[in-house]
Amino acid sequence: MKRVVLALLAVLLLAPSLAWGDDSRHYEFRLAANGEATYHAAAGDTVTVSLTLCRTTGTGPMFAMQDEICFDPAFFAYQPDGTLLREGVKTTLVTLRDGRQAVYMNYVDFGGGADWADETVVGSFQLKVLADGGASAITGSHYLVSTEDGMGRYAAAARDVTVVVSEQCRVTFQSNGGSGVAPAEVLRGTPLAPPQAPTRSGYRFTGWYSDYDLTRPWDFNAPVTADMTLYAAWQPLPAAAPSAGPWAWLIVGASISALTVLALRRRRRS
Repeated sequence: MKRVVLALLAVLLLAPSLAWGDDSRHYEFRLAANGEATYHAAAGDTVTVSLTLCRTTGTGPMFAMQDEICFDPAFFAYQPDGTLLREGVKTTLVTLRDGRQAVYMNYVDFGGGADWADETVVGSFQLKVLADGGASAITGSHYLVSTEDGMGRYAAAARDVTVVVSEQCRVTFQSNGGSGVAPAEVLRGTPLAPPQAPTRSGYRFTGWYSDYDLTRPWDFNAPVTADMTLYAAWQPLPAAAPSAGPWAWLIVGASISALTVLALRRRRRS
């Protein structure tokens, strides 16, 4: 039974489009840093990040849940001895494809479901602030609360948290094979001016995205609330028709000369 439930959770995580939603309950995954949604810290501070699962509508037992709490390891250092978890909750530290790290928390009940309060603290962990400037968001990803059969999920949303060291945010640009783009500094809460578009041989630049998988286009009218990386997207240009090289023109010229000679001989014979 345990293996079946874990396998179903893996399917929900890897193929969310296949899992249908159940609107009979609504949940919110709320993150906090030292109890705050926005926490001001200094380099060297240790921040306690807590995850609270709130059931905003509906009732019923808890069968299974998970959340992947992502952070920037250039801004924070994970403290392995600073983790506290609700009974039955498991956690592991993972490294993501974009270079970020994540604290993965999950819970599976192998009976008829657990009695969780409307607001339940799932767990907490600690991060040490490494940066001496800027701000960094700690975000929830791949979060879900499973239905009893493990084949669906209840409606859920997430509330992220930001740790602020200074009000000046740094934006870096990943050109994905294009020409380099210098990082930009922007005051937190204000929009970012669009940088000069990068170039790439054989490709057309199609815009900047806020995620590694290029699914969320960045709106340059939106305020920047934390340090971030923007990723360039490209579209291949149509292949150009092959050009005639110098040998081709020599062959054409020789053919024309041969035809001219033959025409002159025929005229003389006639």
